[in-house]
Amino acid sequence: MRYITLIAALAALTTCAVGQDRITLANGDVLTGTIKTMADGKVTISSPLLGDVTVPMSNISDMVTAEQVRLQTASGDLLKRRIVGMEAGNLRLEGDTTALSLDNLGQINPPEKPEPKWTGSVNLSGLWTDGNTDRRAAGLSIDASRRGEIDRLSFDASWDYSQDQDQTTKVWKLNQRRTGGGLKYDYFLSKRWYALVTARVLGDTLADIQLRFTGGAGIGYTWIEDSSTTFLTELGASYFNESYRTPGVMSVDYLAARAAYKLTHKFSEKTKLVHGVEAFPSTENIEDTYLQAKTEIVTSLTDSMIASIAHVLDWDNTPAPGKERTDNRVLLTIGWSF
Repeated sequence: MRYITLIAALAALTTCAVGQDRITLANGDVLTGTIKTMADGKVTISSPLLGDVTVPMSNISDMVTAEQVRLQTASGDLLKRRIVGMEAGNLRLEGDTTALSLDNLGQINPPEKPEPKWTGSVNLSGLWTDGNTDRRAAGLSIDASRRGEIDRLSFDASWDYSQDQDQTTKVWKLNQRRTGGGLKYDYFLSKRWYALVTARVLGDTLADIQLRFTGGAGIGYTWIEDSSTTFLTELGASYFNESYRTPGVMSVDYLAARAAYKLTHKFSEKTKLVHGVEAFPSTENIEDTYLQAKTEIVTSLTDSMIASIAHVLDWDNTPAPGKERTDNRVLLTIGWSF
C-alpha cells in the first residue's frame, strides 16, 4: 500500500511538472510554473514554491511553455504559439518551420489594450428671475470624444433658450434660441499627423439663421501632447452654406478654407483651460468669413461634477441683413463628466 501511495505521488508530481512552463537558467537551474510576461528583456514566471520570479533573458538558456502564449514582435505583430525551446538566439515555436529571433521579440503575453471609451461632459445652465426683471433661461451642452489606437471621434451639441417678460403687456419675448452640433473624425497617419473630416450645423433665431452648415476635410498636426498640455492645428477645405429665416433673403454658399487650433492646459489636477478657434474664410470672396473662438475654464467640484465658465465669440463678416457681425456669450454651467 505504501508503494502504491509513493507511485501515485510521483505520478502527480510528474503530471504537474509536465503541465507547467519551464525555464532553464544558464547555470543549469530549472524554474517551473507559469510564464506571466516578458518585457524590457526580463521574464516573469510564477512559481508554486517561489512566487513571482523575474529573470533576465540573458540568463536563460532554454524555455518551454505548456500552452500557447501571445508573442509580440518588435514591429508590433502578434503571434499565438507554444514555445518548444531556445536555440542559437532564437525561440523555437510549435508548428513553425522558422524560429523567432530573440532580437525580434518584443513581449510575451503583452497586456491587453483597453477598449476605447467615450469621455466628456454634460453641462446644464438655468436662470429664473421675478420682479423688476422677469426672465427665464435654460441651456444644455454635450461634449464627448472616443479615442482609439488609430482614430478619434468627437461630438458636441448645445441648446440655449431664453425669454424676457414685458412688464407692461406681460408678454414673454424671445431673446435667445440657438441650437447647434458638430461631428469630427480623425484618422492618425503618424504619432503627430492625422487626416480629418468634420461637419457642423447651427440654427440661431436672433441672428436670423435658419441653418448654417459646414462640412469638409483636411489634415491636422499635434504639436504638444503630454500629461498637462495638448496643442494642435488643422487646415483644410469646407463647404459653407447659410440660409436665413427672413423670407426673400437669399442664402449663401461657397467653398471655404478651414483653419483651426485647439489648446488644452491643466493648471492642476482639478482645473484646466480649453481654448480653440475655428475660421472659415471664403475662397471666392475674402469678405465672406465666419469665425468662432471659445475660451473655457473647467474645474472639478467632485469626482464627477464639474463647473465651468466660458466666453464664446461668433464673428460673421457678412451677417444676415440688419444683424450685428459679432455675438459675445458668457456661459456659466454646472455639469457631470464621464
